[in-house]
Amino acid sequence: MKPILLDVDAGVDDTLAIILALLSPGLEVRGITTVAGNVPVRSCTRNVLLTLEVLYPMLHTFPPVSTGASTPLRRTLFTAKEVHGNDCIGGASAFYPSPKTGSIRGNGVDLILETLKREANLTLVATGPLTNIARALKKDFPAMKRLREIVVMGGAFNGAHNTGPCAEFNFYVDPDAANAVMLSGLPIRLIPLNVTEQCILTPDDLRAIDHTSLRRYIQRVTKFYFDFHKRTENFIGGYLHDPLAVAAVLEPSLLRTELGYVHVERMSTYTRGMSIFFPRLNMRKQAELPKWVKSTLLRAPTVKVATVVDTKKFKLLFLKPFLIAH
Repeated sequence: MKPILLDVDAGVDDTLAIILALLSPGLEVRGITTVAGNVPVRSCTRNVLLTLEVLYPMLHTFPPVSTGASTPLRRTLFTAKEVHGNDCIGGASAFYPSPKTGSIRGNGVDLILETLKREANLTLVATGPLTNIARALKKDFPAMKRLREIVVMGGAFNGAHNTGPCAEFNFYVDPDAANAVMLSGLPIRLIPLNVTEQCILTPDDLRAIDHTSLRRYIQRVTKFYFDFHKRTENFIGGYLHDPLAVAAVLEPSLLRTELGYVHVERMSTYTRGMSIFFPRLNMRKQAELPKWVKSTLLRAPTVKVATVVDTKKFKLLFLKPFLIAH
């Protein structure tokens, strides 16, 4: 069993990632922290608790849940209700009473750090803006160094973007946090938008889910999301951005990666949140390298950027826990 922490902004694809993590026999979810992103953080926490309640018949224990950052480090919150719905789970919350199962424990940053002090070999899976992670790094960097790895869904390369002209949503919401995490020196596997957009969930996939109440919940959660993609991209389905980050912990061979450096643009009006990747460079004439590149090359690279995903293998891995959930 691989122990993981989930740090989420509890939109549609985060919800699918949470369910995948909780139902996968190869993972043990030690805690779930929420962060403002797709919607305000309190709504994110409510969505997590609702998902736990729906899964109640299938789970032996619940992981602790903690509310994290309500705003980015230095910016006004930018949300994505037009993609995920007003409640961030496609209006599904209207079909269920307020969740009573599970409880909120402490502060998100503290839950991350306290879990790390107790737990060895822990992987942190971050599928929202990286505000909580950046704050934890600042508060207790030695504790964060105990992490086995941080798996991040974020960033975009090769011309992909879904927020503004050149950014992925999570990095756009809090570029300061994203840059701090990318430059932290901790081992990171970054799964960018241009890879996750190769992974699509369809209504036919959902009809194959055996467990009736789980199937109904996921259908309600994803309907608005599917409709959004039909309107904007003319396909019936939705991208599995965040579940790919969980699946990458279950089966690392899903992804081909390249080791290098990642910087995130923070200051520019037009390129806020843009992610820049370059591999370990052979030293060329010093005059050809900007100062910030030279300073970067003094450190060993620690970010593995996903470049290719085995989509067929991923879809089978993603659907398996849903098909046998009883």
